[in-house]
Amino acid sequence: MGGLRAIAGSALIAAACLLVACEDAEPAAHGARPETVEEFFAELEQAIQKDGKVFHATVELRAVDNGVEGLWATTEGWVQDGAERARAHWQKGPGNTNDIAERTVHIYDPDGVYSANLDGDDDPGFRRRTEAENCLADAPTPIVAQVACGFLPFGGPDWQLSVEQSKFEGRATVALVGTYAVSSPVGSEEFPVGGPTPHPVMTAATRAVYTLHLDAASHLPVASVSWVDSDPDRKVFGSEARFQTEFLDDSSLPNDWFDPRSIGYVPPADQERRILEDPKLGTPVYWLGRSFDPQNGLPPLGSLYVNGYQPGRQRGGDEPNIQIGLRYSGRGGMVRLDHYPPGDWEAFKQRLGGNFPWTWCSEMREFTVGAAKVTILAGYESFPYDLDPGAVTVVPVTPGHDPPPVQGTLTVPPLKTEPCPATPPDRFMAEVRFPDATVVINGPLGYGGQDGRPWGAYDTAEALEVVARALRPRQQGE
Repeated sequence: MGGLRAIAGSALIAAACLLVACEDAEPAAHGARPETVEEFFAELEQAIQKDGKVFHATVELRAVDNGVEGLWATTEGWVQDGAERARAHWQKGPGNTNDIAERTVHIYDPDGVYSANLDGDDDPGFRRRTEAENCLADAPTPIVAQVACGFLPFGGPDWQLSVEQSKFEGRATVALVGTYAVSSPVGSEEFPVGGPTPHPVMTAATRAVYTLHLDAASHLPVASVSWVDSDPDRKVFGSEARFQTEFLDDSSLPNDWFDPRSIGYVPPADQERRILEDPKLGTPVYWLGRSFDPQNGLPPLGSLYVNGYQPGRQRGGDEPNIQIGLRYSGRGGMVRLDHYPPGDWEAFKQRLGGNFPWTWCSEMREFTVGAAKVTILAGYESFPYDLDPGAVTVVPVTPGHDPPPVQGTLTVPPLKTEPCPATPPDRFMAEVRFPDATVVINGPLGYGGQDGRPWGAYDTAEALEVVARALRPRQQGE
């Protein structure tokens, strides 16, 4: 459901996904009925908290889209006592035709949202919550907003809110009523001028409405419905959700139920350590520590990024057998350390042309540091291949379609020959061959690439010698 199904779709389902219905076998009575939006949310926040208990809700959200009614989503949510943390499981329903994940799990805490796609390959991630993700900006906390919105993993429009005494199916309630002005979808991305014609209900709508009901006694959510003013009976567009609620003993849930690690999330520091200590690594890790400050005029490098390359997997073709990469960066400079098993870097260069990509007019200097043999290569940023402009044919490519087949046989262009530039070399890299690993310092970023700009002050032979002499084996746990 998209576009204005923005009025009937997103505005309704995104916010009508604020659809909550619940029933408590023995509702606890609370104070006077709230009359303001602030009092409404304060009562809801108090209602979902009980000493030693976890608030639990199971939600079924049903939506009507273009006259077709179906189950849009099922959510199950838990709120820790104190309303500091919550967990939600989301299941896409058969009536939901959006191209989104089928099943997701989310953990909410004061820092943000931890999410995992239960059917995807991506690792669980973390993001800081933005105001756009808060489906009810007037809620006092994001957790209260999640309860009010049915634990949905997205935001809603900027509703104009008020509080009314109401009823839902004969049951006395306190209702939070939201309204949102909408306009005709004609001219939108989904319904461009001259394109498909939107449903008359959509073009006639001027206002989207939702009503969130709290039980008049317990102040727990009872139900929520959404519609547009051109279809108040929700025959064409609209939604309604109901859910059952209960309070569970803390002891009935796993101890780590609200811990992001329970959904497979690995904090960056732990993820980094996993890569550094991966038993599949074909080399030890040689590094500069967690930061590097040579204190000799070169800029300090305070930021370390560790890149894993899935060591141990089968590689094919001309793919280099890199095991792990460490990148140090700071203002004015950067250093990258790529690790290869002994002999693999040399074999990779041989497959792609000798001292690739430093064959053309390159110079080298060799020395030893302990058991390591260091080679510093000096070359030029100029592209090292001769290209015949007349041999280049421009072929139109249509976005979304495979490019046309290439005529003839693809060959690697020949390396440049003399004359060499009269200027001194302006691009440098180093190879440090330990008995158990080859570490390439500031190697090429791509095939034939000799751009030295990323390395800054560390793109000199002198700087690379400083780095090579500072390399040391990383110890377990560092």
